[in-house]
Amino acid sequence: MPGTKRLLVLAAGAAGLAAAGAAAGATTIAYSSQGASASHIWVMRGDGSRKERITSGTVDDVSPALAPGGARVIFVRRRLDRQDELYRVNAAGGGLRRLTRTSGAEANPVWAPRGGRIAFEYGRAVGSLEIVVMRTDGTRRRRLTTNGVDDVEPAWAPGGNRLAFTRYVGRTNADLFVVAANGTGLRRLTRSPADDHHPAWSSTGWIAWVRYFASGSELRLVRRDGSGNRRLVSSTRAIGAPAWSPDGSRLAFTVWDGDDAELHVVGAGGTGLRRLTRNDVDDTGPVWSPTGARIAFTRLTGGSNDVWSMRPDGTVKRRLTSSSAHEAVGAWSPEP
Repeated sequence: MPGTKRLLVLAAGAAGLAAAGAAAGATTIAYSSQGASASHIWVMRGDGSRKERITSGTVDDVSPALAPGGARVIFVRRRLDRQDELYRVNAAGGGLRRLTRTSGAEANPVWAPRGGRIAFEYGRAVGSLEIVVMRTDGTRRRRLTTNGVDDVEPAWAPGGNRLAFTRYVGRTNADLFVVAANGTGLRRLTRSPADDHHPAWSSTGWIAWVRYFASGSELRLVRRDGSGNRRLVSSTRAIGAPAWSPDGSRLAFTVWDGDDAELHVVGAGGTGLRRLTRNDVDDTGPVWSPTGARIAFTRLTGGSNDVWSMRPDGTVKRRLTSSSAHEAVGAWSPEP
């Protein structure tokens, strides 16, 4: 449907806000900041203090993903030869390390819940996108999918033993699949003429995702064996990628309401649907704080993007960044 590609781009940039920890002052947010010449990775405390740039250079660094313990950040470096590679850097700065050297491009890195591995998308100029898993030092690289279609949007199970992902099964539709982290046990979860995207695995084992129709979209749930498939929210507008609260009780998500994007929250049982923002700007990419006490998001204001946070009921909004750059929240984790 119109706007789906826009949703995918925003979700990839936001996909990875990890969760664990205590008060906002004891947590770290990683975000990207697009200036006049290049995009770099920054970190700050959960209350917006102690901002520090941790990458530099003349190429774009994007899609930061914080380790579950908050000590390191993995990100995508967009090289001039268009062969995007994964890098790792310490959240405190220093220790920059290139993790991949391939003839293709890597994108959308996500940490395993216990931090020892990452999953990401890999593709060449000619060919399909595949799901790859490797250790966080760049070793033990394993391609989980090898076929002639695109596999994207990897999401780890809470135990780190499986991944859900989106597979384009035809020219016009995509479905959800699950595979073990060693590449075995591939299972198809959905089968629909619509587009199923943005799988997100909760701490309680449910997989949330969004189904897109020509007439609107639905936020849905399913178990890893394909059972329990049910609708939570239906909209005539486009719903963005969902983000689970740390305890698996609620989901935050964006709905494109005409020309604006607004944030909403709903309970895992389908009750308690609530609109959190109501304005004439775009609020996207919601991610929960480690304790679930706040939600961070990216707000487009006055031609630039800034990082904000608020309580899950939509109150006590705080602007965490305020510069002329385009900033997008990427990850939230406890301080190491």
